[in-house]
Amino acid sequence: MIGFTLEEAFEKLGMFLYPQNTIKACYGQEHRLYHNLDHIGEMLKHVPHDHPEVEIMLDAILFHDIVHSTKPEAKGSNEALSAAEYILYNTKLLAYDNPFGSNGDGSVDYERKVIGAIIATAHHQDDQTYLSDVAKWVLDLDLSTFALPWDEYLVWKGKIEKENALIWSHVEPHLVVKGRCAFLETLLKRKNLYYVKHDWEQQARDNITRDIKESIQ
Repeated sequence: MIGFTLEEAFEKLGMFLYPQNTIKACYGQEHRLYHNLDHIGEMLKHVPHDHPEVEIMLDAILFHDIVHSTKPEAKGSNEALSAAEYILYNTKLLAYDNPFGSNGDGSVDYERKVIGAIIATAHHQDDQTYLSDVAKWVLDLDLSTFALPWDEYLVWKGKIEKENALIWSHVEPHLVVKGRCAFLETLLKRKNLYYVKHDWEQQARDNITRDIKESIQ
């Protein structure tokens, strides 16, 4: 079986109402026109139920963009701050559960894998090595919209362009477009865009190539 709704992910993780509401509030911030709950939902619908570490994957997806600052100078630190928010959330759970599990093991490795996957999303421009399987899945799903049919891709492109325009409102619009195209070009230079979802590769590359070409005209 493939895919979770947001509510199903909360249920799978046994997440209390307070963190659920916090997650919804963070992703519901007014400036989030791309990095919002729709993005999280797009990722969740590809998560395999039978993955042996599905809970770790779900936690990483829910927290990977929980911090998304409107300050341009924060770019590059959002992922580290998101990881810190996960650590804080996980620390609060210690009041309710044995932090190391009933057998005294597991929790530290779980947290490390969630944090590793979150931090890895800051480096989509690189072909990363030494990734956990969970991190590979999270990275792929974070780029899932690149592999959509062109018409659907354009919808998400519009969202990221509007979000960028808000965050980079002090910059000339053509320079914002130029910066986005530069990022897309770094993606095309990678050996592979996807670590697990290899069937997405060609569609994504075709979309990105077409996007760059049409954006610079």
